[in-house]
Amino acid sequence: MTEKSKGKGNTKKRRMTAAEFEAVLPHLTGMTEDRIRGARAALVDNVKLVDVAKLYGWQKKQDVGGAVDTVWKIFQRVNETLRVAEESGFRYSDVSSDLPEGWKRVCLEAPEFLIDIFKAEIERIKRSSDSKP
Repeated sequence: MTEKSKGKGNTKKRRMTAAEFEAVLPHLTGMTEDRIRGARAALVDNVKLVDVAKLYGWQKKQDVGGAVDTVWKIFQRVNETLRVAEESGFRYSDVSSDLPEGWKRVCLEAPEFLIDIFKAEIERIKRSSDSKP
């Protein structure tokens, strides 16, 4: 993910990888397919806004900019959510192969004292399972 200042003023070049864009897709429920494809062309494929506007028959490049802004804001929220989760000891992964058999990965919201109890119980179970032959 990059957002570099380029040129004068507030002109910004926003970029995303294809995987980052795919991760945001489930959160774009209010956008039309054309707006999603247009935003992807600009953010992932690095197509100029004016060219994306022509491609989709939009009146102005600002229409593309609006779609890009919407996707970028959601992308920033997703990243912030993942950052906060990781700071709290949770790690995002689509793959659960690193978990012991019978374990699941969850993200939960609860009062802090309950989370501390929950973490302590998990550590107790890990220690008892590590000591078994």
